[in-house]
Amino acid sequence: MAAAILRLDADVLVVAGDLTADEDLLERSLAALRPAAREAVFVPGNHDLWCRKDGPSSRARYEDILPARARAAGFHALTDGAAPALFGHRFVGVTGWFDYSLRNADLDDRLTPAHYIEGRYGRLQWSDKQRVRWPDDEGRLLDDPAICALQVRSLVEQLASCRGAPTVVVTHHLAFSELTTFRGDLQWDFLNGFMGSASLGEAVRSAPEVRLAIAGHTHFQKDVTLSLPGRSLRALTSPLGYPREYRREGGSLADRVLERVTLVELP
Repeated sequence: MAAAILRLDADVLVVAGDLTADEDLLERSLAALRPAAREAVFVPGNHDLWCRKDGPSSRARYEDILPARARAAGFHALTDGAAPALFGHRFVGVTGWFDYSLRNADLDDRLTPAHYIEGRYGRLQWSDKQRVRWPDDEGRLLDDPAICALQVRSLVEQLASCRGAPTVVVTHHLAFSELTTFRGDLQWDFLNGFMGSASLGEAVRSAPEVRLAIAGHTHFQKDVTLSLPGRSLRALTSPLGYPREYRREGGSLADRVLERVTLVELP
């Protein structure tokens, strides 16, 4: 991947999360990618925030441990706040989270709020429910909508600090329904409840300086242009996905890297 990015002569490398829950491996991975561009920014994904019951919480990983690892690898950790101006643009970002607002509402008669709150439908189970632990300042564990609200508030604050400057937003979770993939299948579309939050998108839409929104999380490559009053906004996600996914299609890691590493030119 580093070699493919280097050939693009990129100014800024954006890594939108989901490398590994192993913080040593995460730092080594970021360090291996860092020489591929002149600058680099990072937000963690939900998998990066997975924690053990006897270890630091997901909140500690988000606020302290992973930013320190990213900085040690030479990245701007956007969870620290907006990065300084990079090639004429500000970069802001948060992991995001989910509040079930990007679910397929057409299935609400069969997929109830309880399914999403429990994170279980039939044999499907959303692992964040067991592996993410986010306490508030008093030690009470927050539920998913509360985590999401904190993330949105942080994004709004970052965007406010960049008023007047062309801005790129990086989130791990999806901010726009246009980046989701509905199939009308109960088991498949159940997972869309955990893809992101419309409130993330509302925060991005309300900031006229934003030119580009990059996300991770979904394993589908999407690139859409949203028409907003007075401007258009490009939103994209281009993940590698799991090896089993591209191998099932007869592809290799090298093929997938060439397909998914995306160069975006900004004015």
